[in-house]
Amino acid sequence: MKHLPFYLMLVFFLCMACGEEQGDRALVKGTIKGLGNDTLIVYGADQMFDRVDTIYVKKGKFKRFIAVDTLAQAWMMYKDGQKVPLFLNKRSNIKIKGDTAQLLRLQIEDQGENHLLTQFNNEFDTTLTIALVDTFITRYPTSTVGFYLMNRYLQDATKEERKLVAPLLKKLDEEIKHHPQYTAIDDRLKAEAKTDSGISVNYFRLKNQEEKWVSRTDFSRKWLIINFWASWNETSKQQNRTLYKPLYKEIKKEKIDDLAMWGISLDIDRKVWKEAIQKDTLEWAQGCDAKGWLTEAAKMFDIRYLPANVLITPDGKISAINLTKEQLEEKVKELKEKKKEKEKKK
Repeated sequence: MKHLPFYLMLVFFLCMACGEEQGDRALVKGTIKGLGNDTLIVYGADQMFDRVDTIYVKKGKFKRFIAVDTLAQAWMMYKDGQKVPLFLNKRSNIKIKGDTAQLLRLQIEDQGENHLLTQFNNEFDTTLTIALVDTFITRYPTSTVGFYLMNRYLQDATKEERKLVAPLLKKLDEEIKHHPQYTAIDDRLKAEAKTDSGISVNYFRLKNQEEKWVSRTDFSRKWLIINFWASWNETSKQQNRTLYKPLYKEIKKEKIDDLAMWGISLDIDRKVWKEAIQKDTLEWAQGCDAKGWLTEAAKMFDIRYLPANVLITPDGKISAINLTKEQLEEKVKELKEKKKEKEKKK
């Protein structure tokens, strides 16, 4: 019994240490009716949160502490590839409610960014427009949700519509203009604007699944489609299967020799990456340096979300960024017709 005070004191300090460790993390908990026993994947939307976490769901309920260094946007993804934005910060207490009938319309609440986005979605339950993005930024000029909304708008916007985003950046408060995501969007818009004049692509290389170096210059004198993906991003994996595989088969079938494809992965585990290539039988050139969002090519082209693609001209200049399925198919068709014309002249 004489040692009891010592043990009580030890337990007290251990509890304090545990409390501090959990207190520095984001607590994500909630209930999604109908989800049963399942898993949810949480991964970073950009390099500010460069890890992957798994949330285990039991009878629709879950609770998970996630380590995070600073305020960052992440994605919470279901096993079918559907995903919703999730803002993580130290000591944040995030509560999620919803059901499987509307997985993309969860009520995500905290004392910060998740509350603002949920409130905004509830008020404007409609297609996102530049006017709605403007409305949010005008109301909350210091919120990082504005970055998410701008990126979401840019994803489906036409070339002319994308020009409307730059003025919105200027409406943000000065204190948030130093945020990395501000710089990312600003750099992205500037890079896309320069594609009209054609920016030369610097030399870079990556090892393929056979541990051999593949460089951009290996595709010289060819049009090159670079598609960015990752094994942890279901949307980009699905695009590999439904878009790029058919494109590659068409290129091989028609023997379009002046068009090539290169898949660049933002995986951080080469073993997992190789398994994904084998499972989905990705036959076109692949590369990965296991650096995630810090991959040299991703930084060079300012890739901030997945999936993404870049079209490079035969003389090594950027032709376009983030082409749609229709635009990529049109490019293949165009080169196919040119090939036929050349054959007729022979």
